[in-house]
Order: sequence, then C-alpha cells, then structure tokens
Amino acid sequence: MVLNTLVSWVKANKLAALIILILSVLYIASILPSGVEPLTGGISGAPDLGEGAVSDKGGTTTGGDRVVIEESALSLVVKDVSKEADEVVKYAEKEGGFLVSSEITSPEESPVATVTVRVPSAKLRTAIEYYRTLAVKVSSENIIGIDVTEEFEDLDARIATLEGTIDQFEAIKARATKIADLVSITEQIITLQEQIDLLKGSKKFIEESAAFPKITASLATDEFALPYQPPEGFRPGVIFKQAVRALLSGVYAVAGGLIWVGVYAVVWVPVLLVIIFLRRRQKK
Repeated sequence: MVLNTLVSWVKANKLAALIILILSVLYIASILPSGVEPLTGGISGAPDLGEGAVSDKGGTTTGGDRVVIEESALSLVVKDVSKEADEVVKYAEKEGGFLVSSEITSPEESPVATVTVRVPSAKLRTAIEYYRTLAVKVSSENIIGIDVTEEFEDLDARIATLEGTIDQFEAIKARATKIADLVSITEQIITLQEQIDLLKGSKKFIEESAAFPKITASLATDEFALPYQPPEGFRPGVIFKQAVRALLSGVYAVAGGLIWVGVYAVVWVPVLLVIIFLRRRQKK
C-alpha cells in the first residue's frame, strides 16, 4: 500500500522526486570517509592534486607527493633586539617571503621582540640557518611538519562532487517549466556554489601555508625573557640581573605611588586641613 502510494507520488512529481534523489546522493557522498568512492560518480580513490598545487618539496605536486605545512620557532639571544628584528623581516622579504606580525615589548628596559614571517618552502632551512647567525646564543629551535595531504585531497573530491551536482541541477533547470521549480533549483545551485567557495578558500589557505612556511623568531638580550626558559643553576650574572630588576620594580612602584599621592593632594590636603581645624575648635 505504502509502496503504491510512493510510486504514484513519484509519477505525479517527477521533477521534485529527481531533486530529492540528487540531494540524498549528495548528502551520502558528503559523509563518506576520505578515499571512498562517492556515489555521484566520476571520482575514484584519492584524486590527483592537480597541476600547480604545492607539496613539501616546494614545487608543483604529482601523484606521489605529500602536502606538508611546516612551521619553525626560534628563541634567540641577541645584542640589539630592534636591529635584529628588522633584519629578520628584511631577509624574509629579500628571499620572496613577507612579514606576518612584529611586536616589541618593554623597549626601554629589557626589550623582547616576537617576529613572525613566511618564506618560500624551498628557502625555509636556509632562512633558519641565517637567523641563527644573528644570535649570540640560540636558546631553542624547532621545526614541525603537519601532513595535510588527505585533507587536501578530500577538499578536491568534495569540490568535484558539488560541481558535478550543480551541472545536474543546471540540466534539470533547463527542462523545468514551472516558476516554483525554477526558483527552487536556483536556490539549490546558489547554496551549492557557496559551499564550493568555502571549500576553495580552505584549499587556497592550505596551498599558501604549505608554499610559505611560518617562522616565529623570539629575540631578547636576556635569555630568561625568552619563551624558552634555560635550565636552572647557579648563574651569578643572571641572578644579579634579576635582583637589579626586582629592585628597580620596587623603586618604580614607590615612585608611582608618590606621584599618585602628589596629584591627589588637591583633594586630600584641603580635607585634612578641615579635619585638623574642626578638632582644634572642639578642644577649645
């Protein structure tokens, strides 16, 4: 009974039934794990990354290459924080990279700079070696790689699936005669195109991140001011610096308090004088 009713409805609403079928197939394809062949056809296994995509080798990818996003962090003890921070940026730009962010804190006391740049993938290790030469001492250094090949390939597969679905909707739209059907199909196409644009944005971000690895350099004249803390031990020079810094902090705090007291003297001095006057008057 139910089957007969369903068949009758499909016969009476062929266009609506076809749209529901396509949307169902699209949903099933979207929840399939990476590497499983979508039901909408045309894509089997892991797709080719395509010409122009980036790999861990810094060039265009072919079937066997991996897409790897690399990042490096350096903690450097330097003689002149501001000068070396500028040098980090200049070298990156000279090698075809660019500045992401730069920040210098406490420039008058014990300055600490955090500079983040991106350089071409092929120049990453050369740049790290050069930045090491700017330091009196390298407190810490690391480089990590994140393999995003599967995510990248999954984006390609999802984009291809959505584009194929749009082509099918366009074919249906060309045969549609009712205004309501045309409006419904157009809305579905717009929604699918928005999803494609988002996926392409994610793909572009991965490509750019892999093509231009990030280097974050922390620079300071005092090793203990860097993100990396050196091993504890008896180091008279460091202890002396810490003691002087603590003393100066105390002096600054007291001086700041006195300044506040002086500024607010216009308030508390008259009040104090009035209180003294009233007390003397009461005693008389």
